[in-house]
Amino acid sequence: MLKLKMYPAKNGDAFLVDAGGSHILIDAGFASTYQSFIASDLAVLAKAGGRLDLVVCSHIDADHIGGLLEFFSLNGPSGRRGIEVDAVWHNSLRSLPAPSALPDALHDRMVLEAIRRRGFQGSTSPAPNPISARQGSSLARLLRQNDYLWNKGVGSSCISEQTPPSHLLGAVIHVIGPTTGRLGELRELWLREVRKLGYKGSSHPSDLLDDAYEMWCAAVHASPAPQAKPIAANGSQRLADIYTPDTSIPNSSSISLIISTGTERVLFLGDAWAEDVVTKLRALHPASAPVVFDAIKISHHGSLHNTSVDLLEHVDAPRFLVSSDGTQHGHPDFEVLAEIVDRPAAFERHLFFNYETAASKRLQTHKSRSGAAFSVHVAENDWIHLGGTNS
Repeated sequence: MLKLKMYPAKNGDAFLVDAGGSHILIDAGFASTYQSFIASDLAVLAKAGGRLDLVVCSHIDADHIGGLLEFFSLNGPSGRRGIEVDAVWHNSLRSLPAPSALPDALHDRMVLEAIRRRGFQGSTSPAPNPISARQGSSLARLLRQNDYLWNKGVGSSCISEQTPPSHLLGAVIHVIGPTTGRLGELRELWLREVRKLGYKGSSHPSDLLDDAYEMWCAAVHASPAPQAKPIAANGSQRLADIYTPDTSIPNSSSISLIISTGTERVLFLGDAWAEDVVTKLRALHPASAPVVFDAIKISHHGSLHNTSVDLLEHVDAPRFLVSSDGTQHGHPDFEVLAEIVDRPAAFERHLFFNYETAASKRLQTHKSRSGAAFSVHVAENDWIHLGGTNS
C-alpha cells in the first residue's frame, strides 16, 4: 500500500511518501512549510520508532530546498538526530566531478563570499519566514558536517538516470532524470555567471563554493517564456497551440523518479523538462500505449512549459497531483489541467490540489471534450491513499 501527503508549500513542492512502510521525503517547500506542517509529522514518525529511508532534494530552487535546509539544520548530528535518515539524494556542485585545480585566489574567494552573503532568497509571498535566518550554509555543507549518507556516499557522485534502482524495505525507486549532461549544463551556467563577476577560479569542491553555488542556484530564474495569445474570441486555448518548452537549466537538473511498491507506481517529476521525460520513457517503454501510473506529480506546479501534449500521450493515471497556491507565474495553467481531463480514459481521473486556485475552480465547471469522468479535490494536509478510489 502506498500513500502520500502533499503539503501546503505555497508555490513550492513538499511530499511525504509512505511506500509499504518505507518513508520518503521529497522536497520540503520553504522553511515555513517545514515548521508548520512537516516537523510535527516527522516527530510523530520518530516517536513511533520510524525513520526516513530517503530524503530527496529534487533540485536547488528556493521553493524546494528551503524546508530541507531548515530540517537538516535542526535534525542534529549523528547519534543525536531528531529522526534517523538513511540516505539523502541531492546534486550539488561537488556531486559533479571537476578537474583538480589550485586553490582559488583571494579575489576569487571574495566573489564567492559576496554571493554567500546574499543568502538564500525566499518566496515573495506575504507568508512569514519563507527561509529562516539560521540557514547560513548550504545543504551540501549541512550533509557533510552531520555525516549523512549522501548520494550513496559522501556526495562526490551524482544522482542521474544512470543511477541503479534503489531497493527499500517496501519499495523500489527508479531514477529517470536528470541526465549527467543536464547537470553539466547547470555547472557550466554557474561558471559563466560567476566569471562575469570576476571569478577566475575552478569548480573544485570547497565549503565556500558549495554555499555560493547553492545560494545562486536557489535564486536564479530563467527568462520568461513567450506569452501565449488567445486564438479565439472567448480566450479558449488548447495546450498544443500555446505550449512552449521550459528553458530553465536549473529545472532541467530536477531529480525525477518512479516509486514502486509492487502494486502501485507513482511518477514524481519535480520541475523537469517534458522533453527529457518523454525521451526517457520512450527508452523504458517503447510500446505506443501510454504508461499508466497510480499517480503522477505534475512537473513545475502545472506550468504549461513543462507538460506537453507529447508527454501526456506517453503517461496517464487515475490521480494527478498539482502543488501550487497560484501566487507565482499563475501556476497551475488551466490549459494543462484541461488537456489532462479532455483525453479519453477507461477510468475516472482525480486531480488533487494542495490549494484552491483560479485554475482548479475553473476546472470544476469544465466538461471533458471526450466525456471522460474526472473530479477535483483539495487535500491541503491529508493522506492520499492510492489503494482507494480517490483518497
